[in-house]
Amino acid sequence: MRNASRLGNGYLYPAIGTSVSVLDSSIAGRFIPASVVSFFIELVAYAVIKFRIRRFRPSFVLPQIKNKLPHPDPFSFPSGHTAGAFVMATLMAHFYPTVSIPSYFTASIIGFSRIYNGVHYPSDVMAGSLLGVLSAKLGLYVIA
Repeated sequence: MRNASRLGNGYLYPAIGTSVSVLDSSIAGRFIPASVVSFFIELVAYAVIKFRIRRFRPSFVLPQIKNKLPHPDPFSFPSGHTAGAFVMATLMAHFYPTVSIPSYFTASIIGFSRIYNGVHYPSDVMAGSLLGVLSAKLGLYVIA
C-alpha cells in the first residue's frame, strides 16, 4: 500500500503528458493544456480548502491509527494525492475512453491507500476524488 500511495505523489503525471506528446501528437495539443489548467485548478482549490479547514490527520487524533507514511503537513482534508489521481484519471478517460476503468481503478487504489496508510479519513479521500473530477471537468471546459 505504500507504493500505491506513492503513485499519487505526482511524479508520474508529467511522464504521462510526455508520453501522450510523443506517442499521440494529435491529442497532445489539447491534452497538455487541459492537464495544466486542471492541475492548476485542483492545486489552488486544494490549498485553499486544506488550510481553511485545517482538519488534523487521523494518526494525530486517534491513537489506534498508526501513520505508515511521512506527510508534509498535519492537515488531511481533502486528500491531495487522491485529487491529483482523479484529475489524471478523468483526463485519461476523456481523451482515451478505453482506459477509463483502469484509470479510475488506479485513482481509487491511490485513495484507498491513503486511508490504509493512516494519513487520511475516508471523507478526505471522497472529497479529494470529487475535487479531482471537478477540476478536470472544469479544465476540459476551459480548454474546449
